[in-house]
Order: sequence, then C-alpha cells, then structure tokens
Amino acid sequence: MSTSIVLSIISSAIALFALSFSIFTYLMSIKRDQRRETIDAFNRLQEQAFDPLNLYMPKEIAEYAKHPTDKQYKIISGYVARIEHFCVGVIDKTYDRKTVYELAHGYLDGNALWRRISPIMEAKNNDCNKEDFYENIHKTMIWMEKTTKRKHRSSKKAYKKGV
Repeated sequence: MSTSIVLSIISSAIALFALSFSIFTYLMSIKRDQRRETIDAFNRLQEQAFDPLNLYMPKEIAEYAKHPTDKQYKIISGYVARIEHFCVGVIDKTYDRKTVYELAHGYLDGNALWRRISPIMEAKNNDCNKEDFYENIHKTMIWMEKTTKRKHRSSKKAYKKGV
C-alpha cells in the first residue's frame, strides 16, 4: 500500500471518530439541558402549585369543590391546571422522565396530593361527562405507579441474587 492511501485511511478514521464524538457530545448536552429544564419546571411547579395547595386541608378543598363559582374553587383549579400543564410535558417527554420520577415520586403520585386535587378534578370532569380535563395527570400517575412497581421488582431480583 502506498503512503498516501494509508494516510487517507487514517485521516478518514480520525474524521469519523471526530464526527461520532461531536454527535455524542451534542446528544449528551441536549439530555443535560432537558434535565435542567425539568428541574427548573418542577421547582416552578413546587412554588406555584404544590406549596399553595399544601396550605389547604383536603376537607377544605372538598368543600370548595361543591361551589364552582367560589373564588377559592377558581384559585385551587388554577393550581391543578398548572399540575396538568406540567404533566403534559411529562407525557410527551418534553421533560426527562427519570428526573421527574426522582423529584416527584412519593409526592406527585402520593395520597397527600391526590386527596387535595381529586375533588376539584372530579367536580370539573363532572361538568363535562365526555372529557377528562386532567388526562395527563392521570397518565402521569399511572406511569409513576408502573415505574415504582418495575423498580421494586428489579430491586427484589437484585436482592435475591445478592443473597
């Protein structure tokens, strides 16, 4: 083989490696940005919806849910709408699901939040029997339950292997 062919092959290999590395770096930076955006969005959700909702007792919210024209009903409905908007991003994978699960597991899929938001969701959905206005909240909770079950199964398998 001539020297020029060897040099050509080596330079092509280096160029291919550089292209692969730059694509990998680009994809990793997109993933990192998605995780950062997920954390920022969850922090906003915490401030704008979760923290204010936690100031209400579930019984209070259930009472407000009976009066759709009440100011408090509208305020709490706004908090639930913010949660629904966040869950749209979870379902369509705008947000990094692994990060969402790590941030929200135990709260977003927990009974404390569900007891607070379900009376408002039920009241809103009862107004229109055909449409689930909070479909993405429901889908997110189902996804989180499945993820939890999958994690528990895999941790049991890992424990059994270790014993």
